[in-house]
This record gives sequence, C-alpha cells and structure tokens, in this order.
Amino acid sequence: MENVLIDDLPEEILPLIFNNLALRDLKNVSLVCRIWSHVAFSGRFLNKVILKLDFRDETQSHFKQYLLRSTRTYRHVSFYYRSDQLVIDILLTVIRKLENSIITVKICPNYFIMLHDLRQILGLVPNLENLYIVSRICPELGGREIMEPFPVLRRLKHLYLENDGGLQLDEIDFRDLTPNIVSLDMDCDSERALAVYKHFSLQLREIAVFFKRDDFFLPFCDLRFAELEVLDFHSDDQQFDVPYAVQTICNFFRRMPKLQKLTLRCKVNEQVLAAITTSCPELTTLYLKGDNLEDTSFRHLSHLKKLNSLRIEGWIRCDILHTCNPLPSLHNIYLHSMLIDDTQGFFGLLKDFAPNLRTLEAIESDIDDECLKHISCNITTLQTLVLDFCPNITDEAFCFLDRLEQLRVLKLGYLDIPQTLFEIIPENSIRHFSLYRCDKIDDTALPMVAEKFPKLCYLEIASCHKITLEGVEKIRELMPNTNVESFLLF
Repeated sequence: MENVLIDDLPEEILPLIFNNLALRDLKNVSLVCRIWSHVAFSGRFLNKVILKLDFRDETQSHFKQYLLRSTRTYRHVSFYYRSDQLVIDILLTVIRKLENSIITVKICPNYFIMLHDLRQILGLVPNLENLYIVSRICPELGGREIMEPFPVLRRLKHLYLENDGGLQLDEIDFRDLTPNIVSLDMDCDSERALAVYKHFSLQLREIAVFFKRDDFFLPFCDLRFAELEVLDFHSDDQQFDVPYAVQTICNFFRRMPKLQKLTLRCKVNEQVLAAITTSCPELTTLYLKGDNLEDTSFRHLSHLKKLNSLRIEGWIRCDILHTCNPLPSLHNIYLHSMLIDDTQGFFGLLKDFAPNLRTLEAIESDIDDECLKHISCNITTLQTLVLDFCPNITDEAFCFLDRLEQLRVLKLGYLDIPQTLFEIIPENSIRHFSLYRCDKIDDTALPMVAEKFPKLCYLEIASCHKITLEGVEKIRELMPNTNVESFLLF
C-alpha cells in the first residue's frame, strides 16, 4: 500500500485535522501554503484568533505596512492605545476594512475614551456580539457639534465595562444601546449601575459583579436573576457577618435554580453554602474561600449531584471533610493559596471525598512530600497534576509517581527541586510535561527526560534560568517525536 501524504488528502479533511491543533500550531500551519492559510483562518478557527493592535509604543508604521495589505478576515479585534496620543482613525480604518465580520471589539485606551469616538466605533460594527470597554468613558469637551444618537446593538450578547463612569452620562444608556445582552460584567457601585442590573435581571445568564461600596450590595441581592447560569460574585466580606444580610444573601441564591457555575470571591459561611447547595442543583463548578466555613460545611455539597469542579482558597480545617459523603461526580479540585490545619489528614480524606478525581491543582498551597506520596499511592484515578509555588515539596516526593498509572499531564512551577529530580522520578506514562521557573534544573538533567518520559508528546520549558537554548536543542534531538516548546519569560 502506498504511503498517503497530507497533500493527497481532500481539502475538506484539513479542518478536521486543524481542529486538534493548539493556537500556536495553527498559526504555524497557516504559513505552509495558501490553501492551509485559508483553512486555518476561516470558519470556526477564526474564533481562536484575536487581532491585537497595540499602538502604545508608536507602531503605526507597521500597521500601515502589513495589516492594510492583508487579505485575512478577523472576527475579534483588541485595540490598545494612549489616550493622550489618540489614534482612533487607525481603529476605524481596521473596522471598515473588516466590514461586517467583526463580532468582538475590545477597546483599551490607557486613560479614557471620548464619547464621540465610542459612537464612531459602534456605528461601524452592526454584527457586534461582544463589547469590552477597558477604560473610563468621558463626556465631550466644549466646542464639538451635537452627537448623533448611539446605534442600537441588537446582536450584542456580552458587555464588559471596566467602571461605571459611562453610566453617569445622559448621552449613553446601555439599557437602550444593548437591549438583548445575556452576559454583563460590571461593578455595582452607583444607583445607575443598580438600575442597569435591575433592567436586565430577567434575561441575564452570566454576571460578573464587584462591590466596592456596601450600600449597593444588599439592594443588588434583592434582585431576581431567574435565568442566571454563571455568577462571579466579589463582595465585601463584612456583609457575611450580619444576620439580616446573611438572610438576604441566602434568599438571593434561592432564586437561582438554573445556576451552573458559581465563583464566590468572599468568605461565605455555612448558612450561605447550605442555601446554595439546596437551591442550585444544576451547579457543576464551585469556587469559594474557606476562611469562615465551619467543620460541617462541606456536608452540604452532597446535594450537588452534578458538581464537577471545586476550587478552594484561604484557610481550611482538615475536619471539613470528615462529615462529607462521597462526591462521585467531582473530577477536578483546585487548591489555591490554601492553608490547612492538618495537611496530611486532609489529603488522607480526599480519596473518599472525591473517589473519581482526575485533576488536582495546588498553587501556593500547604502541600508537602508526605502528601504527594499519599496522592501517588492512593488517588489512582488522577490524570492531571499541577504543582506551583509549593515550597514544602522536594524531589523526594516524586519517587512514587509511577503509581499514578493514568497520569498524563504533569506541570511543575516555581519549585525548589534540584537536578536529582530526574534520577528519583520513575519511568512513567506522562504525555504532557511542563517546567516553569524551576531554577535549580540545568541542561545536564534534560537527557534523563527522554529516559524517564518515554511516551512524552509535549514538553514545555519556560523561564528556567539554568536551561539554555542549546540544552533545549539537545532534548529535541533525543526526542524527535516530542513537541518541545521553550519560552524565556523573565
């Protein structure tokens, strides 16, 4: 049978192949030929690509030289510039060139954007679905002619406002400008902001809200978001210590039966967690702080039959897992900046709490060698392990890593592990291995990667100061079938 080359495949097969590529690889294949470039920058692949125009360092000449001659189509445009050296005409030229293909615009001036300039931009993007304004919207200065009304963006679904300055202007009203949004990311620190949330409350499916002032927190919690599926909630922790406020917060969550993903950037107590778990049965993702949680708090998680991902931050007691029933649906646990009164006791209970755990990520967490050894010998379902900024872990902790027979991804970052890591670590079946800022490892250790990681498909080395480009080239020679990426991000 003759060998089939990729050039022999029908063009309609290429999208199926390219769909499995990372963005970096997709960009690389686009350079092979015109046909591949067309496929890589067309159809659904366009949603992976963002055209970033950064004119904060006087790069307008590159824009004129390359971008205006390009025939590529983009859907997503991010525009960065200095407000004191406004180059809004450049953005308008880009938008006109791309005509009706743009569905996302992200406007990021250093200081502010004038109301008139925003009106010009929005008047050219009738198909806009996502709008990010990462700056203050400022009123017009004296001397400018009366501005035409803002266009109604009927297709807009997602709106992000860095601050509520624009809400205070009479010339623009987002309730009229964006009537069909289902996603809103905005602080709630003024009467107008609260009025906007109230206006859209019955149609919003995603909210990210931050409270800097207490006086708008409880009025917001009196609103009803019956269709809400995703909530990122960042509030003043003091509200959770007042009984009448806690009752209002509990009632707030009781009115969200469709909630699926919840991030609580506040110190909730057991009463609030109980209200959430009994009223939001569709929850699949829960992020919360543990500082105010009592020992029996996690027993309420047994109500969440669909919970797939749990992220915990802050201080937590080991006993919090004692009263828990197993959660078979829980596949991913993220421990971020977490301190535990009994670390070994906590990980000793983890297997029973999450019997089907696949991903464990510990970042700036109180995990040591004994914990990692216990994980390796007992949590045999683990497929992904991420250890970042865990100062109590040494190379000795990795001697049982081969017990994790299903482990396919290992990421190590900011660990003070020496060269002997690759002498101690046993041969394994890991496919994806990342090293980030592991500064005691140098070129001499890299050849052992080929020996200990024989099934490796992807190796990432980023900002490891003692590893040189020569060392990276050597490992590429030793592992020709492995994709080796090296980044110097200092």
